Amino acid sequence: MAVTAGNNTITFPDASQQTSAYTQGGDRGQLISVTTYGTAGTNSYVIPSNCRSVFVKVVGGGGGSAGYNESGGAGGYAEGRFDVTAGATVTVTVGGGGAGVAYYAAAGGGSTSSFGSYISATGGSGSNANASHSGGAGGLGSGGGVNLYGGGGVGHANHHGDAGTGGRGGGASYYGSGQGIRHYYNSVIPSGSPGSGGSGGPTNGSIGNPYGIAGNTGLVQIFAYS
Repeated sequence: MAVTAGNNTITFPDASQQTSAYTQGGDRGQLISVTTYGTAGTNSYVIPSNCRSVFVKVVGGGGGSAGYNESGGAGGYAEGRFDVTAGATVTVTVGGGGAGVAYYAAAGGGSTSSFGSYISATGGSGSNANASHSGGAGGLGSGGGVNLYGGGGVGHANHHGDAGTGGRGGGASYYGSGQGIRHYYNSVIPSGSPGSGGSGGPTNGSIGNPYGIAGNTGLVQIFAYS
């Protein structure tokens, strides 16, 4: 049985269902503003004066990577709609990406993103943090109507077509794939999607001790409704 969608609900092959918090019940009012935080750190968000509810999307920071293709896991994702009080201040935290490391060391994990105590998503694990020579595990969202794991990273590879090439991509987040792949002689493609894991370093021994890179910063988006 295929995945089907209807009446704002997705039905999976095992008959379980998932309903988006954004579409649940009642009058949502008019969209007032959309605020996006994409830099790691803590911010103060003031609920607009005519706002009754917010729809919030959060993704945690991605885990860092190591050499020999060992890539980081992506941050978890959550979304939810919440009734709020106009004029109140909510602390918004955007999780940073974990640091990359040399081959076989444990890379840093991504940090948690959150919207006050309403909703949050943990960061992805760094490569080798969960098991030796493994990709990092994805983080997990909580507090929302939809809570998802981030994609996992890729483990060790140094054979056949992998040898001497750029590292494999990091775990994909809700927003897309983990880029930032290191090319031959350590050049780097620009960063990937918010919350995605760092891609593993190259496997060519002639480069020396191959390094991984940092995971990508998370993201918090707030849609305010009257």
